[in-house]
Amino acid sequence: MKLFQVCILSVFLFIGVTGCRDKMNIEDITMSLLLGLDVNEEGKVEMFMSSPVFSEDAKEKNEHFEVKTLSMKEARNYFDSMATGITSGGKVQAVLIGSKMIEHKNWYSTLDFLYRDPKLRLNADIVFVNGSVSDVFDLDLKDKPRLSIFLPQLLETANFREVAVRTSLRNYYQMYYDKGITPFAPELSIVENKLKMTGTTLLNDQNLYSKTLSMKETQLFKILNDKVEGQLSYTLALDKFKKDVDIFKENAVSFYAKDIRRRIHKKYKKGQYQYNINLKMPIVINESPIKLNDQTEKSLRDEIEKELEKELNDLVTSFQEAKVDPLGLGIYASAFNHSVWKKNDDKWISFYEKAKIKVNVEIIIFDKGISM
Repeated sequence: MKLFQVCILSVFLFIGVTGCRDKMNIEDITMSLLLGLDVNEEGKVEMFMSSPVFSEDAKEKNEHFEVKTLSMKEARNYFDSMATGITSGGKVQAVLIGSKMIEHKNWYSTLDFLYRDPKLRLNADIVFVNGSVSDVFDLDLKDKPRLSIFLPQLLETANFREVAVRTSLRNYYQMYYDKGITPFAPELSIVENKLKMTGTTLLNDQNLYSKTLSMKETQLFKILNDKVEGQLSYTLALDKFKKDVDIFKENAVSFYAKDIRRRIHKKYKKGQYQYNINLKMPIVINESPIKLNDQTEKSLRDEIEKELEKELNDLVTSFQEAKVDPLGLGIYASAFNHSVWKKNDDKWISFYEKAKIKVNVEIIIFDKGISM
């Protein structure tokens, strides 16, 4: 019995020792946390990489690399020829795409390597840059952490405050190949020498740039898309309560929206799709243009519903005019009337342009705050 136990113990020890044979120290690895793709002024594709430096002797705590190549796999070879350690892509946090990149057809093919390598991380975020990717990588952020750490934190914070969306490589893959939705991803800009999430980039059904949503429009988009997961604080200007006091208008109402419920009613009639998007929004008032009591609460609620419905319907109309469907209404068309959809899936946007889409909002005020 003792001999058997010794043998079992020896096997486990042997397995443990063999597992350490190919170990690699962290200072011997160039850990890719940020990747970037862009088109330069010469019309050549450029690829960028940012990696933290773990060496105590290094003055710079971040490495930036830039190469001209059409293949991301080939770019890794060039990165390895310049980096202090072997390049590892398993911890990539974000992939930055320059604005010139999405003006060219078939730009998405450059990402093919990211989907085929099983060691790469498909939860990495895609971020569209309003400008040049090289400007982002060259930015000197003296009062911020290293770029490869700061940028993912910035994106996470903006998403929590609902002023930015998050689109992973996996999500983008689904939007790219699904004919019932057009792709979108957060937009990053350099404003006064600082990085800032400035809204949402929308692409058309050809995967080319169409338009940019502002931060406020992004909040409305997340409401429509049923993607509010963090804290949505929204402000409306209500003309009914407008009072000019010196330079102040005193007509703003601000509120937190919580647990929004969305129901979409679909119909296909005489060759036209019809959608009613019904939103039930419990809110917490944290700024009011009037004193609130049981009598005035209904008046305020009605005005919020009226103004919010207007803004949401205007946003949907702008989507149709731009020929983009980031809400994925084509997916609903496929689900509830698939036989018709299969005949027209390649022409979805032409049907979408003519669709009747109406947004209805029901506001429930469940907290008016302390001051009445």
